[in-house]
Amino acid sequence: SQEQIEKFQRYLNLVETEISRCSQIVSGLLSFSRMSPPNFGQVDIDELLQRSILLSRHKLELGNVRIESSVQPKMPSVIGDFNQLQQCVINLIFNALDAMPDGGMLKIDGRHDAANDQVIVTVKDSGLGISPDNLTHIFEPFFTTKKEGYGVGLGLSTVYGIMERHYGTVKVESQPGEGAVFILALPVSNVSAS
Repeated sequence: SQEQIEKFQRYLNLVETEISRCSQIVSGLLSFSRMSPPNFGQVDIDELLQRSILLSRHKLELGNVRIESSVQPKMPSVIGDFNQLQQCVINLIFNALDAMPDGGMLKIDGRHDAANDQVIVTVKDSGLGISPDNLTHIFEPFFTTKKEGYGVGLGLSTVYGIMERHYGTVKVESQPGEGAVFILALPVSNVSAS
């Protein structure tokens, strides 16, 4: 019947869009995992955040985390390695997920700080927050608040290292029980990055 044909058509469309989403994720993961030497070029912050969210979306849905993202229009590019910067953002997203074991809200924003000629990316979660004791150590390699056997604590030290290579900074603000916000600042134009 006509009704069944239309239903079948809808399913086919759904299969098609999901397959193309999967292929985007796989190609994103492949380029993300290739440990190629840093390849510096113009990086569009909107595209960077969209790609990072796409690669993390499934994990966010499983963790019952809602995501909101906003990027200031006509943002200047930064000079950097797209894959390394994507690794930073994804590490911050996964870190936020760990801080929200019962689900929650994740906000990712990008804006241009014209006064300092920087692009600012903030990743804000509604999670458990970080104790003042831990706050001073979270960017150290191998520091982890997870139970033994879970994670090696390299996520945030990797973020720190990548930001340093990009002449940028990473800061964190948090109160126990009130979530955390990670702030990445990258120079808009920079001298030849090595």
